[in-house]
Amino acid sequence: MTLVGKIFTMLILVMSIMFMAFSVMVFVTHKNWKEFADNASPKTGKPEGLKQQLAKRTAELADAKIQLQKLETEFAMEQAARKHALAALQVRAAKAEGELTTLQGEYDKLLAQNALASEAAKTAQARLVALETEAKTLRDELRTVNKDLDAKFNKVVELTDSLNQALSQGEILKETNLQAMNQIARQKKVMDAKGLTETSLVDHIAPPVDGVVLEVSDKDLVEISIGNDDGLKIGHSLDIYRGNTYLGKIVIKKTGPDRSVGQVQKELQRGQIKQGDYVTTKFRS
Repeated sequence: MTLVGKIFTMLILVMSIMFMAFSVMVFVTHKNWKEFADNASPKTGKPEGLKQQLAKRTAELADAKIQLQKLETEFAMEQAARKHALAALQVRAAKAEGELTTLQGEYDKLLAQNALASEAAKTAQARLVALETEAKTLRDELRTVNKDLDAKFNKVVELTDSLNQALSQGEILKETNLQAMNQIARQKKVMDAKGLTETSLVDHIAPPVDGVVLEVSDKDLVEISIGNDDGLKIGHSLDIYRGNTYLGKIVIKKTGPDRSVGQVQKELQRGQIKQGDYVTTKFRS
């Protein structure tokens, strides 16, 4: 057998197997088309026939049409009601839009009034702050003035008391002065009768003065740096000292405005008197 014969033999074998398989499938899938089309009493596990299924679907379709018509009627009624409600809502919406426009105008007007009121409030607030500051300043000034018035009133009371006391004291002094004048008049009569003056009893007392020895002569005369402008008079006596050493005493024999000449009292001399020594009336040996 040639190669071609072998190939054809194999092809025949394969085709035989394929046709056998196709025959088996046709046998397995074979149906009873009459029973499939009209089967009013199907067995268990078998469906009804197509005729019976069609009758059921036709009845269901009729019911569905009736239900659809009912739903269409209800839909039409609902649509009419909705149109009526929509119309009413459109009327209400138009009315509400008009009211809204009116309210918007009133709102804008209120905003403008509020802006004006805010500006007025700010101005009033600033004025209030200024007035509060001014009031505080005035209160402080008033307290200061009241304190000053109280102090002045107390001073007036004090001065009034002092004036009253002074007036009382003045009356007392007037009375005392009158008594003193009467007493002086009586004393003057007595002094005139005795030939005395008011300084007769104190002329020999030197005033409290200090000075310096300017010059010493060989005649026991000493010139000093104080005179009658300082209250020295002829006859006054002064002490002379150097440091802590007492040197003696002089008696004024001659006076000038700013110089005087005194005589050294030999019996009281304790040392040699020199230029630059100090003289005083403030102590005695």
